[in-house]
Amino acid sequence: MSQLELFSHVHKTNNRLEDIIDKKSKRVHDKYKASIEFNYGTDRDDQPEFDPDSWINAVNGPSKGCIYGFGPRQPVSHVLGTPASPRRSILAHDIMSNEDVNKLKSELASAQNTIEENNERIDNLTVRLERVERNHKVELRDTV
Repeated sequence: MSQLELFSHVHKTNNRLEDIIDKKSKRVHDKYKASIEFNYGTDRDDQPEFDPDSWINAVNGPSKGCIYGFGPRQPVSHVLGTPASPRRSILAHDIMSNEDVNKLKSELASAQNTIEENNERIDNLTVRLERVERNHKVELRDTV
């Protein structure tokens, strides 16, 4: 069971994601999941069991020496590991240069721009269609 699956199980009132107990838990869940999927893809087999950097980002860092989601008595060093232990699980093919990461970020920004432009176009077409349908109904009514 991954950290995300465990966190979801513990913080849900039922077995449905929309039943997460509180807003902070939902926000942390969604932010961590988005980070994992962005970094490793949506295929569960390609994702690590736990990515401490994504978790720390999702919970906005440690608070009073502890990390949200691991209980009040788990110090940061137990969650992240000590310098002698591995800090994260990364698949070899996931290691990318800064240049590759920046290229992906640029592609993502471009895709988001295209989505926004298409959404605006859809909105404009919807308004035009509604106007044409109203005019058509008026013409039909006047003809009858």
